[in-house]
Amino acid sequence: MNIRHATEGDFDFLFDLKKYAEYGPITANFGWDEGVQRAMHEQEWEEARPEIIEVDGERVGCYLVQDKRDHWYFARFFIMPQMQGKGLGSKILSMVLAKADKLSMPVALCYLRGNRVGELYRRFGFEVTQETVNFIYMYRGCIEGRESPIIESNS
Repeated sequence: MNIRHATEGDFDFLFDLKKYAEYGPITANFGWDEGVQRAMHEQEWEEARPEIIEVDGERVGCYLVQDKRDHWYFARFFIMPQMQGKGLGSKILSMVLAKADKLSMPVALCYLRGNRVGELYRRFGFEVTQETVNFIYMYRGCIEGRESPIIESNS
C-alpha cells in the first residue's frame, strides 16, 4: 500500500471514486444530480486535496484529514468497491488514528445515512454525537496510551 497526495491527474478518478462509493446513499438522501455533484467535487478539490491510496500501483481509494486546531476532521474516505471488505479501510483508519493519538488529537467525522462505513467507525471507538435526516456525526476522543485496533489483511 502506498499513500500520496492527490495531483491534478487524480481529479477525474476522485469524482468517479466518489460516485462508486456514495451513489447509493446520495441518491437515497438527495437524488443524484451529476451537475450538482461535479460542482461539489470541484469546490472540495479547491478547498483541500485528499491523500490517494494505491495498492500494487493502482489507485483504489482516498481520504482527507483536516486539522481544525482542537481536533482533526476525517473526510472523503472512499475505497473502490472491489477493495472493500479486505481490511484496507481498517489499515487506513488505524494509521490515521495512531497519529492522532500520538498527538493527543481527537477526531470528528460525518457520513451519509445509509452508508455502511458507520460500522467501521464504531469498531474504532467513534461515537455518534448527532444525527440528522441525512447525516450521522461521530467523534472519537483521544485517550493517552490508547492503541487503535489493527486488523490484519492480505492486501
